[in-house]
Amino acid sequence: MLGWIRRRLLWVIVLPLLVVGLYALAGFWWLPRFARAEATDYVREELGKSLSLGDLRFNPFTFRAEATALAIQEPAATAGQKPLVALRRAVIDFQVSSLWKGAWTFREVTLDGPYAQALVRADGSLNLADLVPPSKDDGPPPDVLIAHLVVADGAIDFADHSRRLQPSKRLAPIQFELRDFRTAQGNGKGGGFQLAATGDQGERFDWRGQLSLRPFASDGELGAANLQVDTAYAFLSEALPFEVHGGRFDVAGRYRFAAGTSAGTLLEAALSRAQASGVGVRVRGETRNAATLGEIALAGARFSLGKREVAADRLRVGGLRTALTREANGAISLMRLFPSTPEAASAPAATTPGPAWRFNLGEVALEDAEVDVQDRAVRPASRFHLQALTASTRGVSLDLDKPLPIAASATVNGKTRLAVQGEVVPATVAGRLQLDLTGLPLRDVLAYLPDFPAVELRSGTLGANGELTLPGDGKRGAALAFNGEGRIDGFSLLERASKRQVVAWERMDIGGLRYAQAPDRLQIARVVMRKPFAIVAVEPDRTVNLSRLFASRAPASSSGPAMAVKLDDLQLENGTMAFADASMDPGFRADIAALRGHIRGLSTAPSAQARVDLHGQVVNRYSPVEISGTLNPFAYDERTDLKMSFRNIDLPIFNPYSGRFAGYAIAKGKLSTELHYQIDHRKLQAAHHVVLDQLEWGEATDSQEKVSLPIRLATSLLKNRQGVIDLDLPVNGSLDDPSFRVWPIVWQILKNILVKAVTAPFDFIGSLFKGAEQARYVDFAAGSSELGEPARTSLGALAKALVERPALRLDIPAGTALEGEAEAIAGQRLDAAMLGRREGEPVAVAALEAGEQRDLLEALYRQQLGRKPDIPEAAEEAGREADQDELDRKARKAARQTAEVAWLRQALLPRYRPGDDELAALGRARANAVQDALLAGGEVDPTRVFIDGAKGPAAHEGGARLELGLE
Repeated sequence: MLGWIRRRLLWVIVLPLLVVGLYALAGFWWLPRFARAEATDYVREELGKSLSLGDLRFNPFTFRAEATALAIQEPAATAGQKPLVALRRAVIDFQVSSLWKGAWTFREVTLDGPYAQALVRADGSLNLADLVPPSKDDGPPPDVLIAHLVVADGAIDFADHSRRLQPSKRLAPIQFELRDFRTAQGNGKGGGFQLAATGDQGERFDWRGQLSLRPFASDGELGAANLQVDTAYAFLSEALPFEVHGGRFDVAGRYRFAAGTSAGTLLEAALSRAQASGVGVRVRGETRNAATLGEIALAGARFSLGKREVAADRLRVGGLRTALTREANGAISLMRLFPSTPEAASAPAATTPGPAWRFNLGEVALEDAEVDVQDRAVRPASRFHLQALTASTRGVSLDLDKPLPIAASATVNGKTRLAVQGEVVPATVAGRLQLDLTGLPLRDVLAYLPDFPAVELRSGTLGANGELTLPGDGKRGAALAFNGEGRIDGFSLLERASKRQVVAWERMDIGGLRYAQAPDRLQIARVVMRKPFAIVAVEPDRTVNLSRLFASRAPASSSGPAMAVKLDDLQLENGTMAFADASMDPGFRADIAALRGHIRGLSTAPSAQARVDLHGQVVNRYSPVEISGTLNPFAYDERTDLKMSFRNIDLPIFNPYSGRFAGYAIAKGKLSTELHYQIDHRKLQAAHHVVLDQLEWGEATDSQEKVSLPIRLATSLLKNRQGVIDLDLPVNGSLDDPSFRVWPIVWQILKNILVKAVTAPFDFIGSLFKGAEQARYVDFAAGSSELGEPARTSLGALAKALVERPALRLDIPAGTALEGEAEAIAGQRLDAAMLGRREGEPVAVAALEAGEQRDLLEALYRQQLGRKPDIPEAAEEAGREADQDELDRKARKAARQTAEVAWLRQALLPRYRPGDDELAALGRARANAVQDALLAGGEVDPTRVFIDGAKGPAAHEGGARLELGLE
């Protein structure tokens, strides 16, 4: 009995020990070997790979398994080739409590040094998917509880050969920790985990939070730092139309995810940090960046799948550097970043069921940007360098009809300050912007100004301040418009060849500027020009500079109606209008300086009339200029009434002209002129009132172009007693007459006046002083110096003319009397001698009877010759001839006496004939008579009347005629 008990006791003791020993043997020795063989066979047969294992240990008492040096490779792998997956050491601590907990429970799962070589093949398949056999069970996963899962010092080599760039990336080391993870339905929190990984270029990944499988949910924090943009682009290149190079980005935030909930899939995320720096954007295939982003930062970003909402507080882009070019064909360079593809153009818009997505971006800010803008569509190509460019907007959303506030500022080309603020509607690009532009050099926008090849813009800065209205798509009747003010300072336009200034001003202020399109119209309330300058020059070839300088290279366009322009008030302050004539030698120049005043109501409207009121001076303030009247400079030939007056201008400044055309320099004198132009429907009435005061000629010149007229005489004829030449030169005509030119006609009228004056001075004087023209000729009876009454009257009129024309001198002929006058003088003397011997009342010789005449003559004959006259038979013959005529005796006696008188007179006349001295004295007496008649009133200066002995009389109607001469 005792033995049996002992045997039983031995078996009780030995059998458990034996079972435990066999269990231990199976667990410690057989199970690892069995597992190795099974795993190797499985990998080889099911997966087609090769498996290598180092040590494989299992503790059957603690259910702790450990394996080392695990690696799965391709069967044909060569030495040194990396495995598909590998594990330096794995520890699995299984809990026996799983038997009554109803879940596979692991107290610890440790993976030390895990490695994976992940490759996306060209066909898009993943090589690691080959290690996962197809699932044969569609049921729920087993209930697994892992108290602590640790992945230490892991590494992944990932490559994607399905991408164009075939990118690759290595992450190492990878650290992962998971606690209290359960695959079955839990308390909703899931297990806590933490993942940390480092990339081969210094990238850092951190992920921590809670994870559960039933429900499949997770929430936590995710962060990535120093992510390389090049790496990200290599994996996403097909999704982007452009290339991205350089730079890095960081991102951090929280998320919450749950699938299979009653409300559907839950996905929410909030980024606490998202920023990138040094990112370059390129056109595909090019080596230079089209744009470089210094920094991009997104703050307060939020995403909610359930609410279908994407939002962010602020997006900031800093340090943007880019170049924008408009090519000659109008293409914009940056648009090459977004090439159009037929697939994109034909693809239908994607739609998703449910309410519309909402997008809201609180603020977008661009800071410290630089943009190099080049416009090759104009010649010369323009370039603008925008620095310190900032721009911002708020409330960006998918509601494109909602106006966005816009604010932007920049410095252009280092000098110009540009600021824009307002609102724009994204859907139509319509809006209102407040524009502030300061100090824009006009040379920077030269290509956009009218092209005049002969002039060169030297300087000028533009400023503008006002509201710019953008029309958008134009469907609502809006048009581009600008309302505000402007200014152009320091403007200077040069003649390109000579570098001579043509147009300039110190400052131009433009107020109340209103511009609008559709139709084009421009209205300006006021323009104030300070120190404006313009020069009209006659070139050496006698052409006018303006017609040449402002001849545009491009032909005038007539594509549409002309712009309507209205300027209410143009004000000039201290301006200068210069005139220069390089065709003269020496050159001529005169300036209208201190020009000031207003031109009001300028308009292109056909019926508009501008009111002109300008004042200035020529040379100095003592020579005022006034311009007044009305006109429409855009249709001057319809209605114009313009008056211009120039007063007290020193004439010597016109010496280049007087020396060339008059043949004399001007010693002194003043010019005043009044011009009045009236045009009514192309009919011109022009009045030119010219006053020359105290004009005195200086030295003669050797000009070959001087007029062939006695200019000094013409001047003397035109001057009045005050030394003033006062001329009215009217011109009438039609502008439709192609030969009608005002100033050539004025010059012709003046020339005609001069020609008339110098070629017929007495007629000219007579036109001014009635009767003076008859004083040119003074007639005397033969042998007489007595003035007749008509002569005295005409000489009186001439004396008045001389008083009014004090510069004239008069020459009176005083030469010897005519030879034919000696006979008349002899007859007069003989008659006097006859009458001296007669007693009684004095009568004329012709009134005496023939007999008495014979007696007186016979007595004189006896006295002079001392003998009785021996009358020849000729006288008696006359009596006989009378008998033949059967005259009565008395008549025959009278005829004989008449014949005897004739003979006696002829016999005595030589005794009474004057000598040469007496004839010369008669000439002087006649000149003195004329002189006395002219000077009788005492108003004519005797020094102006000259007795000219070199000139004598001319025979006229039996007497003598003196022709007076004016100089």
